Amino acid sequence: MRFECILPLFSVLLFSADASPSPAVDTLLAKQDYSGANSLLVHHLDSFPNDNTALYMLIAVEQTRILDYESYQLDAGPLYKKADSVNAVLKARLPKFKGRDSLQCLFYIASISGYFSVLQAKTGELFPAVKNCIESVTLLNNVIKLDSNYNEAYMGIGIFHYYLDKSFKWLSFGDANGEMEGINKLERATLAKFPYDFAARNSLCWIYIDQEKYRAADSIAGKVLSAYPDNTIFLRIRCLSLLREKKYPEAIASGEKLSRSSLKRNPENWSDLVLASYVISSANDELGKSKEACAAADYILGMKIPEQYRQMGHIRKNLKRIQAIRKKC
Repeated sequence: MRFECILPLFSVLLFSADASPSPAVDTLLAKQDYSGANSLLVHHLDSFPNDNTALYMLIAVEQTRILDYESYQLDAGPLYKKADSVNAVLKARLPKFKGRDSLQCLFYIASISGYFSVLQAKTGELFPAVKNCIESVTLLNNVIKLDSNYNEAYMGIGIFHYYLDKSFKWLSFGDANGEMEGINKLERATLAKFPYDFAARNSLCWIYIDQEKYRAADSIAGKVLSAYPDNTIFLRIRCLSLLREKKYPEAIASGEKLSRSSLKRNPENWSDLVLASYVISSANDELGKSKEACAAADYILGMKIPEQYRQMGHIRKNLKRIQAIRKKC
C-alpha cells in the first residue's frame, strides 16, 4: 500500500504576490533537482521571510524527495523537526489573515499534517498516522466548505477515503463507498493547478495498480511522460504497470529507460535502479530469454548498494525477487 501523495510532486506556486515568481525553481523541481530547488527557496526567504508559500514549499520539496527516493526510514526524523517548526509559524500567522490568504495558509497547515501522516504510515507508526490524517482531512474539509472550487484540497481527502477507509474499516468515520469516493475526489484534484494535478495523477496511478487496473495506470503515466519523458516518478509506474500487464517487451524498454534516467541523477536513486532491474530481469525471464534475464540480475546484484538502502523493505523485496530469477539461470 502506498500513501501517495498528500503533497505536491513539483511546484509552480512558490511565491506570494509581493515577490517575483521564479520559473527556475519550477524547472529544477520538474527535473527532480531537490537540492537546487531548496537552495533557491532558502535564498528567496532571505529576502521575503514572510512568504508563506515559499516557507511551506521547503517542507513540500523535502517530502517529495523522500517519497521519490522512498527513504522514509533514513530521512523522516529531520523532516519532522523542520515541518514542526514551519507548522508552528504558519499556525501563529493564520489568525492575522483574511480571505484567500487565510484559506491558503489553512491549506498549507492541513497539508503538513498530511505529510506527517504519510511518513508515519511508511515507518509503521499507524496510530499517529491516523491521528494526523484525521487532522489533515478535517482542515481540508474546512477549506472545501469555504471554497468548494479549491481543487488542491480534494487530493488529501481522496487519499484518506481510499487508503484509510480501506485499511481501517473499524473506524467509525468512513462509509461503505469510501474507496470509490476517494477515487472521485482524486479525479477532482486532477483539475487543480500544476503541480497538484500531477500529484493527484500519481496517486490515481498507484490506486489503479492496487486494483490491478494496470492499463489505466499506464495510460495516466504515459500522458505525464509525454510532457516529462525522463521523470522517474512516472517511469517507475509505467514499467511496473507494463510488467504486470504482461507487455514484456514494452516493460523491458521502459525499465531500461528508468535505469538510464536514474543513473543520471545525483545521488543515485537505488529504489528506482533496483526496481528497473527487477522489471527487466523478470520480463526477460517471462519471455524465456534466460541470458538477458541473468545479465540484468547480475548487473544490479553486482552493484555496491549502500547497506542502509539494502535494508529498506521495498529494495530488499525486489532484490530477493531478482535473486530468485538468477538462481534459475
